[in-house]
Formats: sequence, structure tokens, C-alpha cells
Amino acid sequence: MHMKIKEVEKLLQINSQTIRYYEKLGFLKPKRDENGYRNYTQEDIQILRKIHFLRDLDIPLEMIQTILLNPDQFQNILNKHLKFLQAKIENLEEVQQKCFHLNQKNIPLLDALIDGEFQNQPAHSHDEIKSIIHKASEFINPYPVVTLGRKTTPFQFLKEIIFIFISTTLITMSFLLYFINTHTMTHIHWGLYLLSVILLTIIFIFILFHEKYYEFGIVDFYIFDSYKMKAKSIKAVLENTTHEIARHYLYKDICDVKIHVEKKIGGIGFGPVTYYNIIYQFHMRDGNHFQINSSLYQETSQDRKSVYEILDYHHVKIIDEQNLKQFFLQKNLSIYEYLEKRCT
Repeated sequence: MHMKIKEVEKLLQINSQTIRYYEKLGFLKPKRDENGYRNYTQEDIQILRKIHFLRDLDIPLEMIQTILLNPDQFQNILNKHLKFLQAKIENLEEVQQKCFHLNQKNIPLLDALIDGEFQNQPAHSHDEIKSIIHKASEFINPYPVVTLGRKTTPFQFLKEIIFIFISTTLITMSFLLYFINTHTMTHIHWGLYLLSVILLTIIFIFILFHEKYYEFGIVDFYIFDSYKMKAKSIKAVLENTTHEIARHYLYKDICDVKIHVEKKIGGIGFGPVTYYNIIYQFHMRDGNHFQINSSLYQETSQDRKSVYEILDYHHVKIIDEQNLKQFFLQKNLSIYEYLEKRCT
């Protein structure tokens, strides 16, 4: 007996997008009929039941995949998950106690964070308040999604298209004015002018458009690069579906990651600017290699640190010849501050 995705959705009360996501992760591989529609067997439905049950226990998808591949590991993973839940409960209780204490003192938390009025209070310094919030956020969202590189939203891309269209119109305006002075403009001429502006805009979009980023998620990460598929990539950016045409990897597909840092000096006009280039070199089990260059100026975000934490969480082998792990373990200094202090 075979079922369509809508029937499975109704039977198991699992969203069809979620079912497709599980398929993308390799949890199940439904066969397709001659029209390309998915046909789910009883075996597929049984796998979905198991995933649904384990997700109700808040077991991460990566661990679920291990259970599906090695059913004998269920008890081992369950024991690990129980320890994680216990640690989570203890940390949340600690956070709850600190928040309760702050509430009893009637401390204006936002003012404390912005103005630093309570930095001199030993019980609740500025850093401690930030630590409380950070620890709470870890358990609200323990598996962050981190993006490195340029990821354009549909709205941003539409603004860029409008800018290119306006720029193209202004550039071609001088030719139009010359033509008006020497010829009589007809509706056909105006139509041809508008068509040329549109065609030039499309050409400039294809020339200037380049989207490349890496997104690290719960159980997998993917690489999106528009270099060899610009038309498809432009459509995906506008529809916000870049993840569907990106190259996906599971963390177990990584052989190792080498991380090292280079100090650079650049900048023009306003004098030299010091920055750090952190390089992630990925070696994959399928033989592919790729490199992420991440330039770190003084006002950079913590995304690069989060990538290290995600890789470490998934037990990826990290080659760290410069002992950058010491930075990732400490919480007081920003990336720039830490590297600047170490390199001077």
C-alpha cells in the first residue's frame, strides 16, 4: 500500500514541509511514480513514526539519524540525552534563581546593560548580567543557525535591482538626449528605449550578481554559490529558496577542518586598517575540499566563534595548530580583542 504526501501528513499529523526536510536529510527515500509524485510505503511511514516519537522526547535530529542507522544505540543515546536534559534543568534553575534575585532587587535590567550603572555592584556586574542572558539563550535556542558570507534577502535583492535599473536609466539618458536633439521621438522609439534599459538592467544584474555563503544548522550545513548557476540562483534568491539548490552536507561527512588565522593590514584613504583573516579549510569524505575566508575587523560579529562551537558540538576533528581553541573557550574578549592581544 502506497500513500501520497498529503495522506501521510493527515495520518501522522506531520507537516509536509517537515517530511520533505527529513527526506532531504536522508532519513527516508520514497519512490516516485511516473508523474514524479512521492509514494510512501509502510516502511517509510514507520520511519516517520519513529522520528516523530523521538522528536517528542526532544532528541536532536543528528542523534535520531544514529538511532535509525544503528537501532542498538538507542539506550546509549537515551542515556546521553538524559544527562543533557539534567544539565539543562540545572542551568535553567540557576538562571531562574539569578533572574528572581534581580527581580527582587528591582534592577532595571535594560538600563544596566546600556548604561552600565550596576558595573560596580559585586553581586551583579555588567559582565554577569550578560552571562545570565547568554546562558538563558543557550537553552532557549541551543542549536543556533550560523551564516558566514553574503546572504541576500528577497527584499534586499529587489532594492539592488531597482538601484541597477535607475543607474542604467541615468547612464543611457545622455544617449537619449542626443537622439531627441537629432530625431523626432515616436512611440516606437520610446518603446525601444525602454526595452534597451530593461535588457541592459538584466545584463548588469547577471554581471554583478554573486551570492556565496555557508549556513551551519542543527544537523547539517550547506554551501550556496551562484557562480555556475546565476539564472537559477537569482530565481532562488527572489523566492527565498536558496537552500533547495545548495549543496548540503551532514557533519559526519567531514573528515577534518583546519583552522588558522592570518593578520592583515589594509585600507586606503583613512590610513592602514588591521584585520584578521580566519581560514576554515574543510576536507570532506567525498574528496571535496573548500575553504572559508573570514576577515575579522574590530566590529565583527560572533558568528565565526559559533561555527567553531557547532563543529566541536558535532565532534568534528579540528586541526588547530595555533591553539585558537583557547579563544573559543573564553567569553570575556571579542575575536578582534583576543587576536590583537595575542599578536602584539
